[in-house]
Amino acid sequence: MRATPILRAVLFGLSSTVFLAGCATGQADTGKAITQTAEAYNRSQAVSVIYPSTDLQDAVDKANTLEPKSTLVVFDIDDTLLTATEFFGSDKWYDWQRGRALDQQGVLVDTADSDKVNCLFDVLGMVFEIAVNKPTQPNMADIVDSVNNDVIILTARSGAYRAATMRELARNQLNFKNKSLTPAGTGYHYDYTFGGRTAQVSYVDGVFMVQGMNKGVMLLDLLKRTEHDYTSVIFVDDKQHNLDNMANALKDANIDFYGYHYKRISKAVSKTDVAHASAANSALTQLLEGYFTDRAELINQRQCDY
Repeated sequence: MRATPILRAVLFGLSSTVFLAGCATGQADTGKAITQTAEAYNRSQAVSVIYPSTDLQDAVDKANTLEPKSTLVVFDIDDTLLTATEFFGSDKWYDWQRGRALDQQGVLVDTADSDKVNCLFDVLGMVFEIAVNKPTQPNMADIVDSVNNDVIILTARSGAYRAATMRELARNQLNFKNKSLTPAGTGYHYDYTFGGRTAQVSYVDGVFMVQGMNKGVMLLDLLKRTEHDYTSVIFVDDKQHNLDNMANALKDANIDFYGYHYKRISKAVSKTDVAHASAANSALTQLLEGYFTDRAELINQRQCDY
């Protein structure tokens, strides 16, 4: 049985927190009554709801209640479809490196200067090449494959990591070529400036890599470039700020938004994790300094390539 959702809803142009009583059953959409009420009140106002979820099937069930041709389903990768098998280089390791990781009690975990790696994105790229990912839930690939709508994989990863990313998607039985908004093997590679920052983004074979840019803004830009229009978007992501950014962008575009905050993968960082990261970083440093001295020197001098 799925947990009763506590959802953040943006209806009638206002932000509020809504608690739904009762138990969810089967394929039931626990936000249906609120959504119908909003649409009956003002059909010109886009629906915008965010549900907590620990099962990817929740989003697919919702998609099955909407018109397939006018509904787009969007999935994040890290800690949504795939998750790291080791702490070093994982999504929560990245958050810890940036000083925003929490422990099991929800307390901020200190990141000592000595724990921070030089050239964070270079190291992350090396780990992506070395490491493997596993599904976030056993039936992940079957669930994603069952989607009857157009699908976009929207990740904050840089396009510099595309080869490793596509390898791990394929290794986990994920292939989006037949659901891509562009023909197989073709797509877009371009610079995009937003909020005073310029990033190199790319969309090929259904996978949109936006290098940490606002996912809502980037999705609308991609839809404009590919000349695709949708009345509804379903978005599954493990980060609240990504869901909020998507909600805001789609609200402005008057597109119905159904967000799913995927919470199946723990974000808590333990002392054991920190010790593992320290050992892994020392081993990687020794490898570079022992056998790849030029690259090691560049990283030591913070001459980063990514």
